[in-house]
Amino acid sequence: MLKIQGQKRDPSVPPISISALFTLSCFKHNDDIAVNQKDLNFTRREMKRDRKIFAKALLELGVKSGDIITVASGRPVYENIILFLAANKIGAAISYFDEATPKNTLLQYIEEFKSTILVVHEKTENRIKTLKKDAKTIKYVINFDGSSTLEGAQVGKTNIVKLAEKHKGHVPRNTFSANKVALITFTSGSTSGPKPLEFTNKALVAGAIFNKTASKVKMWDKDIHTWMQFVKFNYPYGFWVSTMSPILGGGEVILTPDINTTNFDYYLGKNPNTVFAVPALIELLEKYLSPDVDLSQIKMFASGGERLDPEVADRAIKLLNNHGATRAVLCNGYGLAEVLGLISTSVGQTYHPGTVGKIPDGVHVMIIDPETGEELDFSHVGMICVNGKHMLKNYYGRPELNEEKFMMVKGKRYLLTGDFASVSPSGFVTLVGRSRFFINNVPAKVYFEYVRAAVMRSDLIKSCCIVKGPDKKYESAAYAFIILKDGVPKNDKTRRAILKTAGETFNIGRDRITLKPSEIPRKIIFLDEFPQTEADKINFRKLERIAKEL
Repeated sequence: MLKIQGQKRDPSVPPISISALFTLSCFKHNDDIAVNQKDLNFTRREMKRDRKIFAKALLELGVKSGDIITVASGRPVYENIILFLAANKIGAAISYFDEATPKNTLLQYIEEFKSTILVVHEKTENRIKTLKKDAKTIKYVINFDGSSTLEGAQVGKTNIVKLAEKHKGHVPRNTFSANKVALITFTSGSTSGPKPLEFTNKALVAGAIFNKTASKVKMWDKDIHTWMQFVKFNYPYGFWVSTMSPILGGGEVILTPDINTTNFDYYLGKNPNTVFAVPALIELLEKYLSPDVDLSQIKMFASGGERLDPEVADRAIKLLNNHGATRAVLCNGYGLAEVLGLISTSVGQTYHPGTVGKIPDGVHVMIIDPETGEELDFSHVGMICVNGKHMLKNYYGRPELNEEKFMMVKGKRYLLTGDFASVSPSGFVTLVGRSRFFINNVPAKVYFEYVRAAVMRSDLIKSCCIVKGPDKKYESAAYAFIILKDGVPKNDKTRRAILKTAGETFNIGRDRITLKPSEIPRKIIFLDEFPQTEADKINFRKLERIAKEL
């Protein structure tokens, strides 16, 4: 394990449930607003009331500790938050799905989870009957009508409030249940299919505390108090990082359930201090945000899901400055869904261009040689492995992944991230690429992040992705998929200019890099846009398929 300079002892993680931690976060602040959804504001007192009502209704429907409730919509809405807190209060877990999830996939997981409760949003009576018929284990379907009220949550003809009134029994507190599974969420599927992840109360609490400690944001901080999220709940960055963690930290979260290119002005006009977003949002804001929208209240713009490239980061800073946010801090970071998106962060740190932030307290890493398993020292490139209390418990129902993705070192369980990186003695991480984005060629390894950095030096390029493609000489080689800047012609002259720039020496951090002939892209393919996954991330699998077909 690397001993990072200045890294302190792990922050204390109380052995309590999320529901109990939420109750603690309300102390002396019951009447403060915790959630804003369009024209509705919800105080912490109202959330506690609604949590109790929903918990009673779930108990009346037969939900018990250890059950998994399937939610067929990851919409960032108030009722989904209350559902989680209510289920957590009685010891049940929640799993959110994207509304675009294929029906067969949803039914498969319902069967795996043995769910008796299915939650849907604004479905017709006929659609609900069909779902109940096809999902053999489902006894009840809760249908949210979109009003964000518990009266609008129906089970057949009865709403949740009426159901709760029928329950005369005790509502368990489920306070000290650190090791109980609370959330089953999914990876984005950008490089492989989405994988189900089990998180305990302890892991979720640890993730919230580690992020808060790293950010140096205090409870009830008035300068950084309102947090806007743009990501669906079926991913950890959407639900846990950018919604529940700020709520538990004393903040107010602004939900964006119907965000689209026509209403950026409306949502950003709600004056958030912090914006949780993905890199793709930058380009959309450049196109669709009205020039007169004032963003001067934004203190922090945090990128998640994918890291911000230096070129995109520069555009983000320019965008913020043009809208008055001259003091906003741009925060880049790195992490996988398996560790709630937290391996390194620049939140609360001095920005180091070219890095993805610093490893915070509570997160422990090793760098290993992927071929020999040998542990490497600082500044050496290898596979990054991570350990921490915020790590997933298991891949749900996937023993082969648990065998493949974890290793034990001196009694500690480490996650093999599959990402190549180097770490400085002070803990700053420089990503080189994923194992999928790495070719072990003779005469030299090819790290796609180095290739991409070389290609992106051209002032003709707007964006670039590097994937593996076939090659006669080396078997595999780097292929560059490129989106050009407006007005740049898609021809061989442009290709030659890009390749010439890619062959020049440049810096990544303190390293001087010159691509070898085996690292220069074999082909350059021009696209108008990159294919996207449901998580609004680049679909590298599709790009690889295109490369194989060329």
